[in-house]
Amino acid sequence: MIYVPLNNAQPGMKLAKSIPSSIGYFSLLKNGEVLTSSLIEKLREHGIDGVYVELAGSEDIEPSCIMEPEVRQQITNEFRKLYTDYLTRPAISYKAVEATKKIAENIVDQVLGRDEYLVDIMEIKGYDSYTYSHSLNVGILSILMANEMGITRNRLEDIGLCALMHDIGKVDIPIQIINKNGPVTDSEFAIIKTHPEKGVERLRKCFNVSHEVLQGVQSHHEKVDGTGYPYGYKGTRIPMFGRILAVSDVYDALTSQRSYRGAWLPNQAIEYIVAKSDAQFDRDLVGNFMHIVCAYPAGTVVQLSDGSPAVVVKNFSENVLRPQVRLLESTELGPKGAEINLFEDREYFHLTVKAVLGDANFELTPGVAKIAQ
Repeated sequence: MIYVPLNNAQPGMKLAKSIPSSIGYFSLLKNGEVLTSSLIEKLREHGIDGVYVELAGSEDIEPSCIMEPEVRQQITNEFRKLYTDYLTRPAISYKAVEATKKIAENIVDQVLGRDEYLVDIMEIKGYDSYTYSHSLNVGILSILMANEMGITRNRLEDIGLCALMHDIGKVDIPIQIINKNGPVTDSEFAIIKTHPEKGVERLRKCFNVSHEVLQGVQSHHEKVDGTGYPYGYKGTRIPMFGRILAVSDVYDALTSQRSYRGAWLPNQAIEYIVAKSDAQFDRDLVGNFMHIVCAYPAGTVVQLSDGSPAVVVKNFSENVLRPQVRLLESTELGPKGAEINLFEDREYFHLTVKAVLGDANFELTPGVAKIAQ
């Protein structure tokens, strides 16, 4: 299978992977269905960024899965119920926190139960309310980063809880600001910037929430150069949990469809985060992050620096920017179907990934024109 951004999806393509609905009890579209113009529009209306479709010669390509779909849906449903409860109560109960801790523990179990920790952001994306999906994704990413750092099991569960609750203060922000279809005004942004402290206010009365979790919720929008909020802390004065969440939060936000912009491709979001090291993000933590996310998930159609079109087959945590790819056309590099390991094969060290299907810089070739147009 290959991944096709929705803007490149064409009638006649056959789905290689079912697309779940927001409530999880049925699929929007099922594996094997053939896309039509109306179905593509339906997916666009549901905020779907892209689809996996069948392509001859790519049948064996599977996206990496950090969490089984049914487990993710179960966790999502549980978290949705809890979040709805948060919205209707002035304070968060002991019972609600304990239930959220159980979800964090479940995510840690899922993460530690895997042999490989590389995350395909397309694979963990849900199609629920952005709030639920975002908090879960930030939880998965933050736990993976913390695990990469060697943090102990009990603190992994704490960072998971912190991530799940990091935006809880937004329930006290007017919904018309949160859901605004376009850029917010300065006065609206000033209100939004109060959500970390509002979240802490809601959680502070819960004696089963650790001080480290409270600090993380409060500081997840701080930046290492001191330009963040709410306090403008710099460098290591920002608590560790806050620095971890800052990276995960921005990465998931950038790769998510929003009302005022499209989702960024994973490699674009990674490039942004790397560029902001030592300004917005802790450089050492960005280094950890680069070992747990796929810049070019399996199934991504790419163009190499020599112009050859290829599909990503495998990723390597040692260098997520240099995957193993399979040629989609016969070129000077080899025949169609030949595989090139950009990470291990010295013969190809001069090659890089130049562009990704869905990127304006992707140049069409005869062999992939039908995919990309």
